[in-house]
Amino acid sequence: MTTAIRRLGYAFLLPSLIAIGVIGGAGRVAGQEPASAPIELSAVDVSTATRQDVATDVRIAGSLTPIRRSTLTSRVSATILELPVQIGDVVKKGDLLVRFDTEALASAVTARKAEIDALGAQIELAEVVLERNTSLGERGAASEATRLEAQANLLNLRAQLRSKQAEVADAERSLAYAELRAEFDGVVASRAVDQGQTVPLNTELMSLVDLSRMEVDAGVPTSRIPLVRLGQPVELNVEGFAGRTFTGEVVRISPTAVAGSRAVRVFLAIDNDEGLLRGGMFTTGILKVDDQKGVIALPAASIRHDSEGTFVLKVDGNMLHRQPVDLGTSWTDRNLVQVSGVGEGDVIVTAPLPDLVAGTSVRIEDI
Repeated sequence: MTTAIRRLGYAFLLPSLIAIGVIGGAGRVAGQEPASAPIELSAVDVSTATRQDVATDVRIAGSLTPIRRSTLTSRVSATILELPVQIGDVVKKGDLLVRFDTEALASAVTARKAEIDALGAQIELAEVVLERNTSLGERGAASEATRLEAQANLLNLRAQLRSKQAEVADAERSLAYAELRAEFDGVVASRAVDQGQTVPLNTELMSLVDLSRMEVDAGVPTSRIPLVRLGQPVELNVEGFAGRTFTGEVVRISPTAVAGSRAVRVFLAIDNDEGLLRGGMFTTGILKVDDQKGVIALPAASIRHDSEGTFVLKVDGNMLHRQPVDLGTSWTDRNLVQVSGVGEGDVIVTAPLPDLVAGTSVRIEDI
């Protein structure tokens, strides 16, 4: 009885088992391998290649200094009669700055010229004496020693004349130095003396600056110096002028680093045609080095490497494709690399997703 029941059960279950096996087999034949779903990428995982201007920014700081400046010193020892300028006065080339008392200077010129006249008379007499002694010597009436003595006297007087002529030139030059005039258009920056003061030779009188062109002495790290070139542009912000930038350029680069530091002095020139800038103003700015115009640059994370070379993953339709590229300039401060082989408008995977490979189906949200 028990055996019959067991056989009946098997007979009852057999059709169901056969049906299940057919259905499962049909599923494997029809699908082979189950189709994988597209990988979803966010809009921040990709970038659209566009042409842009890229440069490495080197931040600088320093104080403004007039490029052209002059310190006037007294070239005579005399009393100041006129001092018509004050600190801050604007002067033109040729304007009178200082006039000294010329009475003593003119007297010195007169005295030197009088000494020259006296020497001239002595020389004329000496020439006559030499001529006479020479004639007497030829007739045997005078010795050779007498003639030589007359000749030596004449040569000595002529030497004294040349010395006095030099003294006259010096005295006339000192008289000319009694007036000091501006050598260029500028502004009086300092004045160390007063009218009526008697000053000795080489006393500092005043300083004159030309504000039309200013200079900044800035330190650039030695690691960035190979990128700095003469003529490179710089944008500067000056204290007191919020929201405004001034444009300058690199005009000189020091050949050595500053002692005790890892910085090289770089000098920047700024045109100050409006006359707004003043010496000593503090300025900060950005020096653009390694500047490239209209290039395609991608984040460094988008660059991939394999046995075939360097490439990026380009999204074409809903599929990732291997796009070979050549690398150019690298801007480490911006984490960008110049690439060629990518066209403007191409969508590139720029997120650091190392598991993504070419041939992967993707879907991008919110692009």
